[in-house]
Formats: sequence, C-alpha cells, structure tokens
Amino acid sequence: MEEESLHRLGKLGKPWGHQGELTVHLDDLGPEDLNHTGTFFVDIDGQHVPFAYSKLHEKGPHVLVKFEDFTDPQAASILVDRDLFAPPGHFSDASDESWDPEEFIGMLVKDEVHGELGEVTGMEGTDKNPVLVILHGEVEVMVPLVEEMIVDIDMEERAMTIRTPEGLIDLYRNA
Repeated sequence: MEEESLHRLGKLGKPWGHQGELTVHLDDLGPEDLNHTGTFFVDIDGQHVPFAYSKLHEKGPHVLVKFEDFTDPQAASILVDRDLFAPPGHFSDASDESWDPEEFIGMLVKDEVHGELGEVTGMEGTDKNPVLVILHGEVEVMVPLVEEMIVDIDMEERAMTIRTPEGLIDLYRNA
C-alpha cells in the first residue's frame, strides 16, 4: 500500500503482560475510533510493514494491541518506539476521509501482474465485503475490495492499481 494513503496513529510502546501485547500511544484519537481487528502498518527502517492484529483494547489507562505474529513480550519488543499507521477505511466511524466503494465506479483498474483490467462498472457484495465489478473486454471480472490487495488509488486520475491473488484473473480469462 502506498505511504501517502496511510494515516499515522501514534507510536508503539513497551510490551504489556506475557502474551506479547504492546502499549499504544495514540496521537489524536481513542481505541473506540479504530476497528478492533485488522491490519496496522509499522514503520521499520522507512518501510511500512503490515502486521495483522487480533485485539485492540483499553486496560486501565493504557491502550493495548495484540499482533498475531507475537506471542511473548521479547518477540514483540522489536516494535517498541516505532510509528504505527492505519490504512484507509480503518477508522470505525469513517472519519479518516476513507473511500466510499461507490466512488470506484468509472475508475480504471490495473493489476500489477496482468496489466490493465478495465473499468469498474458496479459494486456487488455487502458493505463489509464489497466486490468490484470490472468490465474486462466483454467479460465481467469480480474482484473483492480488500485493503491487502490495493497498491495505489489515484482519485484525481480515477485509477487504481491492485495486486490480485494468483489465479483470480485467470479464472475469468479462461471462462
């Protein structure tokens, strides 16, 4: 995901307890403003590395996050004092200027491997699991709209670059 689309949340603090949880020092919001499971990005040597987390909660005066990759405080300590970022759409009240999936209609979609896929002609699925309908030639290609697949969104150019799972586009090309 492009750095410009990430929102800085704050810094990760010291480990808490024996399960590998870390304290979080949020800049301008509380844990109630964020989704309580998902993926955060951590700045490691200038790279924004995604880490899935299974829990974000308050414990007394502290905010704690439990990353799935860490099961003990020693392992989690490599993230201490690092900046924490959230992708678009990660705020529970959508106050992050996140995108509305309907805004993608008419957008040109390009896949990193397969090149230009076509134009988004509609949306399917649900609010929690939107699916892009892309007209690729005369075939409708259905691509789930998930943060992990979005490489770049350029609202000015009305273009999106995605990274689809291996084999997804081939399903439609061979149909």
